[in-house]
Amino acid sequence: MAKAHPLQSLRSASTRPLTADDLKALYYIHDRVAQTLTEILSAEPSSAATWQVISVEQQPFHHVLRKYPRDSVWSLLGFGESLVGGVALVIEKESVIAMVRQAGAEIAPESENEITEFELGQIDNRIQQFSEAFSTVWGEFHPLSLQLATFPNTPTIDEFRNLLMGIQPETPSIVLTFQVTMIAREVQRAALIFPQPYLAPLYHVLKAVNDGMLEEGDFEQVQNRIAMVDDITTPVAVQLGSTRMSFSDIQNMEFNDFIVLDQSIDKPLTVKVGKDTVMKGMPGTTPDGRYLAVQIVE
Repeated sequence: MAKAHPLQSLRSASTRPLTADDLKALYYIHDRVAQTLTEILSAEPSSAATWQVISVEQQPFHHVLRKYPRDSVWSLLGFGESLVGGVALVIEKESVIAMVRQAGAEIAPESENEITEFELGQIDNRIQQFSEAFSTVWGEFHPLSLQLATFPNTPTIDEFRNLLMGIQPETPSIVLTFQVTMIAREVQRAALIFPQPYLAPLYHVLKAVNDGMLEEGDFEQVQNRIAMVDDITTPVAVQLGSTRMSFSDIQNMEFNDFIVLDQSIDKPLTVKVGKDTVMKGMPGTTPDGRYLAVQIVE
């Protein structure tokens, strides 16, 4: 198991919100990482697996931590001496077991749902292969000399502050989710966590990737690459309405009281993607009546 080394502190560079084009570039880069890793793994029939990026999201770091149980395996890929920063690859315990445990392996009943030291070493080897694919693809744009530290449990936010210096609960992070498909096994998932401040020195890479896709001479190839980003997720918010109330009215509110909004029932609601208003829709419910829904009208 690699020894843990704290990463260097964040650069004092201001970070800007990522655009849709930035997310497309990240999807494209890491889809290439997934393809490269798939090729590396194909050399070993017992560990062959197809990796594929299925989503790219922006979330505060504390939301990311809440997603994963304490017994998830985390690996920090530090950028070494070449660049300040790093990323984290996280795999839940059940996925680790599915990826490395051979069918019919003799495991003591009390250890059946636990990761053995041998299996932890095996997943560490897989992560080393991921690190190789990651540095190969990113190295085409910026040289990276990676350091590796693997943890059998999810570090706490305080531990992360020591490992990824400058990380705070509200630090924006990019979460790239991979689907891992192996023969005769259930489909598993892994996630790459990229703290957004560490992307600041790499913004030129995202621009170069987008420019390269736009300038590609083979139109069909461009369309195929752009089609890769169809699964990118982004926050969509529906504005129900608003109003103003005096502090005394709020204090005197009781059960079953109503708050009347300034939104008329016969007027369409505003639907926003990110900060932009892109649609209008009428409120309602899904056909089964279980969820609120908005029917787009313009």
